[in-house]
Amino acid sequence: MKRILLAAALATFAASAAGAVDARDHDRHERKAERDYWKERGKAEKRARKDYEKAEKAYWKAVREDRKAHRRWARGQHIPVEYRQSRYYINDYRAYGLAAPPAGYTYVRPHPQDDTYYMIELATGLVARILGN
Repeated sequence: MKRILLAAALATFAASAAGAVDARDHDRHERKAERDYWKERGKAEKRARKDYEKAEKAYWKAVREDRKAHRRWARGQHIPVEYRQSRYYINDYRAYGLAAPPAGYTYVRPHPQDDTYYMIELATGLVARILGN
């Protein structure tokens, strides 16, 4: 009888020890899974933040370029070389109600949707006069 009780006690102890090992194993796997989840979530948030910052940087760059493209000049300033090309010249100035420019000067209209005309010195791009809006 003692042997049977001893064997039963040992079996119960072994089963409970195996159950405790299983429970510890399960807890360890759960903790690892949770750590992995938070690690991946942190990486995803970091990627999302980088993407957002990249998009925001591109947006503001486009805004600056747009503002630069629709820039206005004052008398005495120089118009950039890219606006001193024949496609920006106003050759038929009478059609726009403008007087003939003096020799060495021409009218430039940098922005087709804008009714501002600049009388510039051909050689230097110096703005001599501003007409229109």
